Amino acid sequence: MDAREFKQRFMPHHRLLYRVAYHLTGNAQDAEDLLQDLYLKLWQKRDDLPDEAAKEAYLVSMMRHLFVDQHRLKRLDASAELKNADGPPDERSLDRQIDARDEVTQMEGLINELSERDAKVIRMHLMDDRSYEEIERDTGLTQGNIRIIVMRTRKKLKEQFIRITKTWTS
Repeated sequence: MDAREFKQRFMPHHRLLYRVAYHLTGNAQDAEDLLQDLYLKLWQKRDDLPDEAAKEAYLVSMMRHLFVDQHRLKRLDASAELKNADGPPDERSLDRQIDARDEVTQMEGLINELSERDAKVIRMHLMDDRSYEEIERDTGLTQGNIRIIVMRTRKKLKEQFIRITKTWTS
């Protein structure tokens, strides 16, 4: 497949893929990076791709898998970095670790204040890194309902967390 054919097959899906990437990452720069990584992966495998690769569902699924893989790698890199740290941490690093633990504790407290259903769904999605399909299987909720719960709960948690952190800095 040459560059012209590649563009004809995959560029019509650019806007949709960007929206999906933005939804997954939460910011424009990371969404652009994820989309670029997807196009790079498609280009590298261009001669081995099945015919359905040009379909939106295939591309969205591929992007989601790429996002999950990158997310896991970042987590592994962070844990490896902590394990390989030489000597005691400096004072600023220690302060950041304490602040991060405090933030996690606060977020867990906020999640505990949610309704049982919302808390269960958000824990499964964010903390256990489970897909909507897996959550659907375990809860009996539809994927549409799960998406709405996740979106609304994330927004609610973010607003409450911002309110709490403003009181810390005031």
